[in-house]
Amino acid sequence: MSKLIVLAWRNVWRNRRRSFITMFAIIFAVFIIGVSRSLQYGTYDAMESSAVQLFSGDIQIQGKHFQQEQTLNESFAESLIDREALHRRHPEITASAARLTAFGLVSSDSSSAGAVIVGIEPEREAEVSRFSTRIFSGKSLIGAGRNEILLGDIFAANLQVSPGDSVIILTQGYRNELGADTYRVRGLLRSGSRDLDRTLLVMRLADARELFAMHGRLTQLVLRTNDFRRANEYAAQIAAGLPQDELDILAWQQLLPELEQLIMWDNVSGMIFLFFLVLVVGFEILNTTLMSIVERMREFGVLQAIGVKPAQIGGMITLESFFKIMISLAIGLSLLAALVYSMQGQPIQLTREMEEAIKAWGFGIDIYFSTRLRVFFEPLFSIAVISLLSIIWPVYMTLRLRPVEAMHKT
Repeated sequence: MSKLIVLAWRNVWRNRRRSFITMFAIIFAVFIIGVSRSLQYGTYDAMESSAVQLFSGDIQIQGKHFQQEQTLNESFAESLIDREALHRRHPEITASAARLTAFGLVSSDSSSAGAVIVGIEPEREAEVSRFSTRIFSGKSLIGAGRNEILLGDIFAANLQVSPGDSVIILTQGYRNELGADTYRVRGLLRSGSRDLDRTLLVMRLADARELFAMHGRLTQLVLRTNDFRRANEYAAQIAAGLPQDELDILAWQQLLPELEQLIMWDNVSGMIFLFFLVLVVGFEILNTTLMSIVERMREFGVLQAIGVKPAQIGGMITLESFFKIMISLAIGLSLLAALVYSMQGQPIQLTREMEEAIKAWGFGIDIYFSTRLRVFFEPLFSIAVISLLSIIWPVYMTLRLRPVEAMHKT
């Protein structure tokens, strides 16, 4: 066996020109697949993290069916949840903030428009999301007085108001009670999501409860956890200790289904591209190995004539291919790791077209290289499998060789 290994290694070196072609194809494929997947997963990480931190939070506890209905009738009594006890039972929850979300009509001296009205606890909200602190003009609600509000910058432009101006809000409150009051614009928000900035109005939770006659009630309790990627797992644990007949406990994946679908389809398209790349590499290895065998037919015939068995020749071909594949994978993964880890934490600016395409989602405009384990596993597994499969037929050919026929081939 040791002699066979030495002979296989000598053959790899002797045919280094053809071996180099095969090895370069494998190295190139491993590197390209790894870089592509690293950028894809880095983009997904940035998109998900930005979207979750912008508005939805990691997990939301809502009134039953509020996600589907979005009405105040689907609110819940705040007394259903003991927040201090919830934090004690679930140390993975790092912050929580209560919200009251509803709709109303906002009027200024110049115009009127419908608004999504969100009542928040300013200090607590800043710990679970970013939308209330992304102030474009004026001040945030932290330290605000009674009847002071924030408006999305596009919404404010449509109403032709600025910080310091007053608006009137008309609403239909809980149990169909009418609400109306005058509010002063304290600041303007620019969250990065145009859809959000076009309709968003933010006020203190106490003011929202007064406006909608919702004393002691909430529509959402937003939770921040120590790992938003485990939100589904944490949501299931939290739900076990709450009255599920009155509350829905939703992870961000359920709150942002469009984002999940966008990432899924993009990932599928990326996998299709990489599948064809792997096939090309497989055909290149198959072609190179077959050419090598055709050129060495006389050599194999002589070896059989002096007593070498076809199985031993097949084993030698397998070892030659194995050496080339393993060396190529090691070099490719080393180059990939060097690039990925050197670029970790350094953002890549998107092109203007891509930037415009994702602005509406409220995501950041930078992407990063991901260092997830699967970035290295996927190219390693896919290229190793296709490489090993591509040598099956050449090895089978050597097993069928007959000494006389092989020695007469040129």
